[in-house]
This record gives sequence, C-alpha cells and structure tokens, in this order.
Amino acid sequence: MAEFESKLPVSGGKNHVFEACHHVVKALRASDNNLDANLRKLLSDLESHLSTFGIADTKVEDAGFSEIKERFKEAVKKIRSWETNQSTILEAGLSEVNQFFQALYDVQSVLVGFKALPIKTNQKEKDVYNQATVALDIAMLRLEKELRDVLHQHKQHVQPEYLAVSSRIKDIVYDESFVSLDDEVVVEASSHEDDEQISDFYNSDLVDPSVLPHIKAIANVMFACEYDQAFCEAFISVQREALDEYMVTLEMERFSFVDVLKMEWEDLNGAMRKWTRVIKIITQVYLPSEKQLCGQILGDFESISTACFIEISKDSVISLLNFGEAVALRSCKPEMLERFLSMYEVSAEILVDVDNLFPDETGSFLRIAFHDLSKKLADHTTATFLKFKDAIASDESARPFHGGGIHHLTRYVMNYLKLLPEYTDTLNSLLQNIHVDDSIPEKTGEDVLPSTFSPMARHLRSIVTTLESSLERKAQLYADEALKSIFLMNNFRYMVQKVKGSELRHLFGDEWIRKHIASYQRNVTNYERSSWSSILALLTEKNDSVRTLRERCKLFSLAFDDVYKNQTHWSVPDPELRDDLHISTSVKVVQSYRGFLGRNAVRIGEKHIRYTCEDIENMLLDLFECSPSPKSLRSSRRR
Repeated sequence: MAEFESKLPVSGGKNHVFEACHHVVKALRASDNNLDANLRKLLSDLESHLSTFGIADTKVEDAGFSEIKERFKEAVKKIRSWETNQSTILEAGLSEVNQFFQALYDVQSVLVGFKALPIKTNQKEKDVYNQATVALDIAMLRLEKELRDVLHQHKQHVQPEYLAVSSRIKDIVYDESFVSLDDEVVVEASSHEDDEQISDFYNSDLVDPSVLPHIKAIANVMFACEYDQAFCEAFISVQREALDEYMVTLEMERFSFVDVLKMEWEDLNGAMRKWTRVIKIITQVYLPSEKQLCGQILGDFESISTACFIEISKDSVISLLNFGEAVALRSCKPEMLERFLSMYEVSAEILVDVDNLFPDETGSFLRIAFHDLSKKLADHTTATFLKFKDAIASDESARPFHGGGIHHLTRYVMNYLKLLPEYTDTLNSLLQNIHVDDSIPEKTGEDVLPSTFSPMARHLRSIVTTLESSLERKAQLYADEALKSIFLMNNFRYMVQKVKGSELRHLFGDEWIRKHIASYQRNVTNYERSSWSSILALLTEKNDSVRTLRERCKLFSLAFDDVYKNQTHWSVPDPELRDDLHISTSVKVVQSYRGFLGRNAVRIGEKHIRYTCEDIENMLLDLFECSPSPKSLRSSRRR
C-alpha cells in the first residue's frame, strides 16, 4: 500500500484517507453479501459511460490525467466484481481484501488527482470526476453493508445462567386478611447471592474480539472519506437492535405507565422482581460492555463514541426508568414492601455504575433520571414500611379465631419481618431520622449488640408491639378464659420462635426474647388455672361421707368430659409446646386423681368410678389436636 501512496499527489489534509485505507487492507478479512441492484446499476452505467468516452483509444494531451484514467478504470472493474459475490469482504481472503481497498484507494486518487490538476473545461474530464465520486459512494455503501453484516454475524451473547431471574422465593400474594404468607413460603435465600454472578461477568465481549480491527478499519476509512454519519447510523442501528433482543432474552417487557398502574399484584410482583435483576445486568454488565465496544471502535473520535453509546442505550434505559417511575406511583400497600426494598436498594447500588456510564453532559439526562428514581423509590419504600404498621393496627376481627391457634396476622407479620434483615443497611439508612417508641429501653454493655438499638431494630419491635396489641384485642373475643390464654400463648410463643430462629434475634435482642417467653409462660399458667382449678377442687375431700365422695367422683368425670369435648377442638400447633402442656396438665390432673382414688376407691366402689388413672392420662393426650369432629370419650370402663 505504501508504494501506492507515493504515486498519488496529495495535499495536507488528505493524507489520513490513505493511512486509513492502508489500515483497512491489513485488518479486513471477508464478507458474504452481494451488492444490491442499485449498486450494480451504478457500476454498469459507470463502465458504459467510460467506454463511450473512448478513454482507452483517445490520446489525451495531459499525461497525468491519462494515468489517473487507467487506474480509475481498473478500480471500477474491481468494485463491480463484487456485484455477484455472495461473501463479504471479511470472508473473501486477504488478497481480495487488498484488491478491493486498492480499488477504493484508486478511486479516491482520481478525486485528489483532479484537484491537483489545473482547472479544465474538458467535458470528459468532468464526467470522469463525477463518476469517481459515484464510485466512492458505491464503495462506502459496500462498507456500510459490511459493517452491518459483520456486527450481526459476530455478535456474542451473555451466557443463559447469568440471565435467569431468581425464583427460589415463592411470590407473596397479599390480601387484607393477611393469610398468604405462611411458614413454608419463607425461604432463607438472599437475592444478593446473584450479585457474585453479575460481578464476575463485568465487561463481556458483545462482539467477537477477532473482528474488532476489521470494524475499526471500516470506521477509520469511512470517517476519513467523510462518511462518518453513515457509519454511525449503521452502527447505532445494529447495536440498538442487539440490545432490544437482549431485553427480550431477559424477558423484560416494555410496559406503559397505564399498564403498570392497572397491573394485578401477582403480575406486578413478578415484574418488579424481574426489573430488579434486569436493571443490574443492564447497568453493570451489558452497558459497560457496550461502552467498551464503542471505545474500541471509535476511541479516536471520543465525542462521537459517547454520542453513539447514548443513542444505542437510551431507549432501553428509559424503558427501565419508566417502569420504576410507574411503580413508585402505585399506592403504598404492605405487600409491596419487600419488592420496594429490593428496587430501592438496587437503584441506589447502581448509581456509581450509572455515573461511570454517563459522566458527560451528553448523557446527563439519563444520569439525573437514575438519581431521581432512586430518591422516589426511597421515599415510597419508607412510606410503605410505615404503612405496614398501620395496616396491622387496623386489622380487626368480628369473631374469635377458631381453636385459639396461631392467627394469620401473626404468621404474616413475623414471616414478613424475617425477610427484612436482608435489607438491614438499607432500612437503617431510610429510618434513621424517623422516631418511634420502643418497648425495650436502650442499654449499653459488652453483652448488648449495637444492632439491637439500630433504627431498624426499634421500628421492628414497634411493629411487633402493634401486633401484640391487635392480638390482645382479638383475645377479648373469646368467652372462655382458658381459650383466651391458649390463643395468646400460641401467638406469643410463635413470635418468640420466629425471632430466636432467625436473624431477627440480633435485632430484637435477648431482653425482648426473655420478656416474651415470660409472657407466654404466664398464659400457660392462666390456662391451667382457668381449665383445671375448679375441677381439681372436686378431688379435695374433708371427711366426706360415702355419698359425698361418690358425688365428687361423678362431678369430676362430668367436668372432665366437658373439658375433653371442648379442648380436643383447640389448637396448639407447636409440637414441643403441646407436649409440654400435656405433661404439665397430666402431672397435675392425673396425680390429683390418683391420690383421690387411692384414698377413697374402696369407699366409693368400683361401679361408681367411670375413669381409671390410665384413662385420664390417655385422654389428656387428645387435647389441643383441633379435630374436625368431637372425639369419642375413651374409657376402659363404659357404664
């Protein structure tokens, strides 16, 4: 190529054209696309037009022009030779690449050569000059097509394992009775586990690196020939289409504001989870890779590289921003809290990435939009968190909860709170300036964790205090004092177990746990007193007559039957607690009954004793099983 450059008279500013062409010849490989019909027609017309001039047979006075003419004629033939070729230049081989770009060089030589000659009025010279301009256009169109084809054929995809949205945690479907969030729904899994996959995949190659010198060469020569706009339009078009396809691969639909505002919660929940994952992949993996690609190809034209990157990315980025904006317009319902926390946390996390992607004035509108969205999500998340407490306080019941078991509200609240330690830093930041009354006075010391008195910890304890108040109101709906105690015992025990068995322990603290263990134990004592004190009093005799003793034994059996029929419908779901109640009740009741019979069985007479001690002991094991129908009274002696 250097020998060709020495032949052509050039003036100052045109040297870079030939340097670019030289770079192209070294870098290009092959392509598999044919020239379109318009290109073929232009080349055919050009060759016919040249032959009518009789350039080959007419003696031209100007030797310089004759030399240019011959080179030009051969160049046109070479360009036309590609009209039926099905491959692209990249795939045709180095020799063909050199010949094609030699032809491009010679066409440009004609144009530069004419400018170096004195002004002529010869019509043939003018026609050749005009045809050289057309030939250059044809070559540029061919390179533009080459650019599109190479980008399409050599694009690379992010591996599928990095694309899947986590589905390990079952979606939470909320209703106003707080019945959806049961124990089996909550899985101890963090969405942060996906971060390692994303961070390990920064700056993926979106195009095969082996073809980048080829694409860069096309860019250099098209820019040198002042076809930079055509290059940029083609490059932007292909890469924007690739990003759109990638969004489809990520299954992230483009929703309008109206779509998001009208979306049912189940669908919105899934879309919010997907958005949280996708926006991280786009801002931390795809767009940095796209910006890197723009720099590799257009790094010599920095401002144009930035402009192309923004044009490629802005439509998809704005679509993601619009979804976040629309979600932030939804009402602050409790079921949205965990999703809002995820969205806000991610929006805050990616701001550094966004600032690096769009540091210049050109991309400032996108940078500002990301920061604005993060602020809106912060405000909406805080409002939703505070409204969650209000929703608990306003949950009222008209009837007592069946069987005195664990109320749906208790399950919902405690399981929801178990999800929140994952967002400890985020919630501490959001809640640090919001005062709340705390049930545990602040303490210091080596045995007190700082997290116990963090803003988040105070607010979570306040939420549970509100739950306790709601449960106390619900307990008043029971007419039976014993069942009221069972209800409170079950629910307070459940709260303690959820705190002790999760990260909530570090937030609630040991003092809170001790206080609430004492609370449900008081309810155990209250239950035993309410259920059994009056019955066991029947077994206390004072020099009674035989008739009185028989009456006492009969009344005990009737009272025991009544307790049995009722309390086999009551529920104590915690097996350990149920066993403890069986044991403590059996110790008190069976021991008292055994002592009564031991002292008085002979006087009472066997036929007047309905239950043996073994009967009582076995029947007590049926309590708190919440059977759908009354159990038949079991007795080894049926009378």
